[in-house]
Amino acid sequence: MEEKLLVLLVGQSNMSGRGYLTDEDVFEIPGLSAIRRDFQWIPAIDPFNFDRLNLLGLSESADPFEVRGLTLCGKQRCGVGPGRTFGRLMLEKFPGKEVGLIPASIGGTAVAAWLPGGKDRWSEAHPYDDSIILAKEALKCGKIVAVLWHQGESDAAENTPDYKEKLKTVIANFRRELNIADVPFILGGLGTFLNPAWPTADFNRMIEEAAAETPHCGFVSAEGLTDRGDHLHFDTESQHELGRRYWKEYCKAAGIKEDSDE
Repeated sequence: MEEKLLVLLVGQSNMSGRGYLTDEDVFEIPGLSAIRRDFQWIPAIDPFNFDRLNLLGLSESADPFEVRGLTLCGKQRCGVGPGRTFGRLMLEKFPGKEVGLIPASIGGTAVAAWLPGGKDRWSEAHPYDDSIILAKEALKCGKIVAVLWHQGESDAAENTPDYKEKLKTVIANFRRELNIADVPFILGGLGTFLNPAWPTADFNRMIEEAAAETPHCGFVSAEGLTDRGDHLHFDTESQHELGRRYWKEYCKAAGIKEDSDE
């Protein structure tokens, strides 16, 4: 079996995906898969990052991995993030290849949870440590060619001191642990629709500076994107656009020429 081009998806809920599902998000894309937390590979049909089952509209499902459709128990299902769009564009650029997504983000996690030994405040998960285990399992099937990161809302809400330095440490740890020193690490900016009391502009500046100060990194602006009505999570259309922006920045960081229609 030809090795997969692997994309590690890390951060908090906007990387996991909270956009409401549409018909565009629930069909199988040949060659695009995602690894579950039980190490099984499944088609990358949203939602495929099962970090908070209750927030995905899956809490009443006996087997959430196999549920399909736009609603469940009379509720809209969510789970649209940027990863599936990014993976589709990578497949289109490299026809004949297989792309494997490694969904390891967990909603509500502060940057401290993404340091070795860090713990999710809402569960028994250890986001960084667990993501390393998942990524190393995925590496048995391919090589990591990109890391997409979207995180910072929790820290903006708490105005975490020295956020930029902590973020740069997170990047360095991932690169060392997974031996991906030269792999593009793309950082996403926070939505401008967040709580106006939060210092969002300051955190976006720190995220952009962290990308500029770190080799083989890129920054993706969320300017002009909209929320789903909760002033926290990108809506579905914005998540699709965010995936396209991640791809554009990835191509720049990786020295890949974009096709004219991308």
